[in-house]
Amino acid sequence: MWAGLLPAIAVACTMAIDPDELVILTNHGSMKLSSAVARTMILPPKERKRATIVREGTSAVLKFEQIKDLAAQWELVPSH
Repeated sequence: MWAGLLPAIAVACTMAIDPDELVILTNHGSMKLSSAVARTMILPPKERKRATIVREGTSAVLKFEQIKDLAAQWELVPSH
């Protein structure tokens, strides 16, 4: 584990607490966490797999698997 970085699971739990937290969805800009998760889930499959969400002002990053888990938790998983 690199110094200063939280384990992915801890980051996911911390970020999941506030869906209104401002984050950056890579290649899509700044938005609320809930919007970033929803937008990720509607991206084309290749782009979706490469998506990352970064907390503004920190090095905490959510990769697609954590994003997918949040989408399921918040019932934002696409129907197709």
